[in-house]
Amino acid sequence: MDSRLAHKRVRANGITFHVAASGPEDGPPVLFLHGFPEGWMSWRATMEHLNGLRLYAPDLRGYGETDRPPNGYDVLTLTDDIAGLIRALDLDRPLLVGHDWGGELAWIFAHRHSEMISRLVVVNATHPRTLVRAVLRCEDWQTFRIPFVPFFEIPELPERLIATPVGRQLLKLSFTIRQGTPGTMNIEVVDDFVKHFRKPADVRPPITYYRQMVLTQVLPGRRKQLDTIYANPITVPAALVWGMKDNVLSSKVARQSYKDAGCPVEWRPLAGVGHFVDLEAPRKLAAEIARVAGHPGSGSKLGFGAGASGPSVKAPTP
Repeated sequence: MDSRLAHKRVRANGITFHVAASGPEDGPPVLFLHGFPEGWMSWRATMEHLNGLRLYAPDLRGYGETDRPPNGYDVLTLTDDIAGLIRALDLDRPLLVGHDWGGELAWIFAHRHSEMISRLVVVNATHPRTLVRAVLRCEDWQTFRIPFVPFFEIPELPERLIATPVGRQLLKLSFTIRQGTPGTMNIEVVDDFVKHFRKPADVRPPITYYRQMVLTQVLPGRRKQLDTIYANPITVPAALVWGMKDNVLSSKVARQSYKDAGCPVEWRPLAGVGHFVDLEAPRKLAAEIARVAGHPGSGSKLGFGAGASGPSVKAPTP
């Protein structure tokens, strides 16, 4: 396998994305979508354990070296970004993998454009409709597991706080306290994420994802538009990989995601792993992705230089 890591600038949906790519160019394509407050680097260790696949990991809108426009952080524009990237990279129905916010977008994208992907792997991201309902009903204490969401609704204060030295330390702590097993978190990568949030303008785009999603739930027209999208069932095989020590998102709630996805969703629990599976257990995550992609031989670490799955099954009701 070609283990070199290439960095591309790709124009899609009106902005320029930074995309990291590796693997043989003729390999089956995989597109990764990172979570909050990460970037393409969150996938690097997982990519190093994948063999024979062509891998693409962009910085999403507003993150890292991708453009930071003042708007476009609603889920419709963000999923239009994904469609634009698939077209701009000339990918033929890639396997779509998303974690956290990237997972939320992956669910919505699959409702909108199942025909553009071959399979879906979501990592510690409850289906957004399932999650919102659980928050409103306080199912399994989900409402109290995400206290940062209402805090992010305060204008200006969150980005000003996070951009301070104390705020960056708190942001780092938000990673380390969520380890499923102490000592497993990739602290070097966490430090790389955190150091980029030096000005409020660096923090504002990632936080705006949350603000726009809340607006989508509050504004009737936008909520109706999203409900119409959810009414279109996902039609590709889907798997939900779950770090079982996630204290942010309830596994009990997450296992109901198949009901809102409108399709069977294979439940793949990972014992002893927390919310940030990509930063704690990249080898295990790579094995899950390889299994779905039909490349079960992946798993040995390749390292970068400078430069067929079984049938999906519904998650059982707990």
